[in-house]
Amino acid sequence: MFTRYAKAEVRIVLGVTVLSVAAILFACLWQGWLWGLMLLIGPAGLGILGLQFFRDPHRRVPDGENRVVSPADGVVKDIKEGLEHPFVGRAKRLGIFMSLFNVHVNRVPVAGEVVHTLYRPGEFLRADLEEASERNESYEVGLKTRWGRVLVRQVAGIVARRIVCEAKEGQKLERGERYGMVKYGSRLEVWVEEGARFRWCVKVGDRTRAGETVIGEFLDEA
Repeated sequence: MFTRYAKAEVRIVLGVTVLSVAAILFACLWQGWLWGLMLLIGPAGLGILGLQFFRDPHRRVPDGENRVVSPADGVVKDIKEGLEHPFVGRAKRLGIFMSLFNVHVNRVPVAGEVVHTLYRPGEFLRADLEEASERNESYEVGLKTRWGRVLVRQVAGIVARRIVCEAKEGQKLERGERYGMVKYGSRLEVWVEEGARFRWCVKVGDRTRAGETVIGEFLDEA
């Protein structure tokens, strides 16, 4: 199953792959099958890589509304405290890096109402670098939840050049709901008010799955 956020790209990848394979098979008739099969490995491999990037597997969201789920597949790169953000105020932040091989559909970490959105143009540094958080192109969504304000930020990377975000102000989003993607490698961040009774449930180096991995939890059931 492929994501609805990349229908055009999926069609292009399929089309180019089919045409390349057809051309190589045609060449096989003239130059021999062994030579043609060796050439076939390249476009077939690139086609599979392109299609797997846009896959959108089903995810089972864990029970517990106070549990914050990962917004992305990837690896936890950093966890910081004592940061400042105009929407959240003094906050703690967790950053997740998504490589080219991860599922790139992004999911809502905690249920709430969208009360803030902001697109910020910027650079395209490697998304696994911490400075990419402040310098790269990004799109942030601020949620008003029963535990306070939570922000999720999509950050573009050195290859990623397009952020897709469907969240709109006034919209109510459910935990684990799909809301966008960053195409071709990127970074996702979750910001939580420092005054909230909250704890992270993962550490740097842990792998996460969007909508399934519990990355933190509010200690009040509220």
